[in-house]
This record gives sequence, C-alpha cells and structure tokens, in this order.
Amino acid sequence: MDIVRTAPTRMGRPALVAGAFSLCLLAAVLWRSTATAAVPTVESTSIWTDRVHRGDLLRQVPVQGALVPEHVQWLSATSAARVARIVMRPGAQVDPDTTVLVLENAELELAALESERQASSAASALIQLDVRTHSDEKLQESSLAALRADLRDAERRATAADRLASQGLMGEIDHADAVGKAKGLAERVAAEESRRQLLDMGRSRQIVAQQAEVERLQEIARFRHRQLASLEVHAGIHGIVQEVPLENGQWVAIGTVMAKIAEPDHLKADVKVAETNARDVRRGQAVRFEMPSGNFRGRITRVDPSVVAGSVRLEVALEGDLPSGARADQAVSGYVEIEKLENVLYVARPAGAQDGSSVGVFRLDPERVHASRTTARLGRGSARDVEVVGGLAAGDEIVVSDTSSWETSDRIRLK
Repeated sequence: MDIVRTAPTRMGRPALVAGAFSLCLLAAVLWRSTATAAVPTVESTSIWTDRVHRGDLLRQVPVQGALVPEHVQWLSATSAARVARIVMRPGAQVDPDTTVLVLENAELELAALESERQASSAASALIQLDVRTHSDEKLQESSLAALRADLRDAERRATAADRLASQGLMGEIDHADAVGKAKGLAERVAAEESRRQLLDMGRSRQIVAQQAEVERLQEIARFRHRQLASLEVHAGIHGIVQEVPLENGQWVAIGTVMAKIAEPDHLKADVKVAETNARDVRRGQAVRFEMPSGNFRGRITRVDPSVVAGSVRLEVALEGDLPSGARADQAVSGYVEIEKLENVLYVARPAGAQDGSSVGVFRLDPERVHASRTTARLGRGSARDVEVVGGLAAGDEIVVSDTSSWETSDRIRLK
C-alpha cells in the first residue's frame, strides 16, 4: 500500500502534463477521422449535375417506332391455285398493270368453259322461246281473225233473218238458228280475245324469266372469267415489292397473302408511347423525330384507344421532306410536344424522379466542394427536364445522376 501511494510522487508533474496532452491529441485525431468517414467522398467525374434554369419549358414525351408506307397493297389469293411462276421479287419496282406472279388451276378453266356453255344454252333457249311464242301469237291472231269474219257473216244473217221473220217469210226455227249462231260466234270471239290477252301476258313473263336466267348465267360466266384472269396477279399500284412469301409450285388457299407492295414515296410513322406518358397525348399534337442524317417533324393523326404490352400506338403524318436515306421499316425515335410552360423553373430530371413528387437531391455549394441534401418539389415534367415548384432557386446546381448509394448521408464531398 505504501508503494502505491508514493508512485505518483516519483513520476513528477511534467509527466502528468505530457500524458494529458497525448490523450487530447489522440481524441482530436479520432474525432476528425470519424467526421471525415461520415461524409462520403465522390469523384466529380462520376456524377452528372445540372443547374436550375428559369425560362420556357417544352413538355415532351419520347416515342419509338418505325417508318411505314402510307399506302400498302396486299395481294391475296381469290381462289385456290398453284404458283406457276414468280415474275417479280422483293425490291422490284412495279406499276398497276405489272404481273407479279402467275397461278394455275385446271378446275377453274373447266368451270369457266362450263359457265360459258350454260350461258350460251340459256341464250339459245331464249331465242327459241321468243320464236315459239311469237308463232303461237300469230296463229292465235289468225284464228281470231277467222272467227271475227264468221261473226260478221253470222250477224248479217241474223239481221236478215230478223227482217224476214217480221214479214212472216222465215220460220221461227230458222230465225232462232240464225240468231243463236251469231250469239255463239260472239261468245267465241270474246273468249278467244281473253285467251289472247292471257297468252300475251304469259309470253312476256316467260321471256322476262328466261332473260333473267340468261343474265344470271352470263354473270356466273363473267365471274368465272374474272377468277381465271386473277390467276395472273397484278400489282395494282405504283410501288416496290416488299414481300413475296411463296415459291414456285407452292399451293395457295383462298385468302393466302401472296405479296406486299408499298409506295416508297409516301411514308408515315408508326410509333409507340409508354402507357404512363400516354395520358397527355392527343390527336393533332406535333412530333419531332431525330435521325443521324437529320431531323423531321410530323403530326399525330390517330391514337390507339387500347394499351398493348404497356404502350399505346400512334400514327403520325409526316410534314416536309424526309432526310436522305429514310426508307420504309426504318427505326425512328422522337418526342411528342405536349405543351409549352412559360417562365418556370426547371432542371434536368433527377434519376427516378416522378412528376408532381417531392424528391431528395444533393445541392452543390458555390465552391463545388460539398453537396448537401435538400428536398425539391417537382411539377409537370418532360422527357429530359422537369418543372421545379419549390425547394430550389434559379442557378442552384444539383446532382441529377443516381444517388441511391448515399441515401443515408446528408452531405457528400467532391474531389
């Protein structure tokens, strides 16, 4: 116990002071190291920054798609047949009367010949019916004329008999026979005239019915000939053959697509916009397309009412001349111009930021040595930029690249 009590006395006061100084120095070093470790250090070249601007913001949404022909002619088979010869291959320029391919079908040829025979037989039957009924009509007229002559003679005899009977020069029986004969002939003439009217009506109806049959069979014959003529497939428009998915000798069924022909000088854009951006897209809005060979513009003519695979299809009519090298089925990308916001604050859209949300961003200090976390309130957005409605001022520089690796830090150091 005595040794313990006397040990401090032997160390001396200078040693105590030195030990306390060392402890303070060690504590300061440890505190500085801890503070330095709490602030992440980031390479300036590994981040993207942008300044808050004040001015006009053009709201845009991105679209992607391809240039497609405005007028496309699909050539399909109107009857089953075999491909006899492919005249034009893809890439060939054609006119409306250019033969693209030739088909063959023996059954169609036989059907065309049979339809011609039936139409000719019906026409011959019409002629025979006309001649026969006309002859019957003349015979009926001749018979009716003879009856009328007999009637006139009988009427004269009946008149004479009336005079003679009134004078007592003719017997009652002879007088009755003369009068009765005249009446009988009058009734026969009336009956024959009625019969003649019926025959005339019947003749007209028979002729009309047979003419209708002739026209029906002739129309069938024309249809069969059109089928036969369709075996030589023509382009139908001025354009370039895009596809011929057939080979010689292949059998095609009715409705099979045999060729696709497009007009290369009249193109439109068939593009898609993401479902999340489609709510502001309307018919008539302008679209700006960007290509390596140049930019061009268009206007939306149709917006698909349905969503397919997370996107909405748009049709865009192009305006002005296209850049050199533009052709059908070429991929294009661009932006739909939604609206123009005047005199607003805006900045490049921070990674993962949504329109109308509040997001934490790192704002650089004027020396660009440190960046501190702050909350920015965002408004309406565009494809690349977004409106700032609070939390930032014009001229502020913020980090717009991904900052998720520093989400636990409120401050970073740049080097």
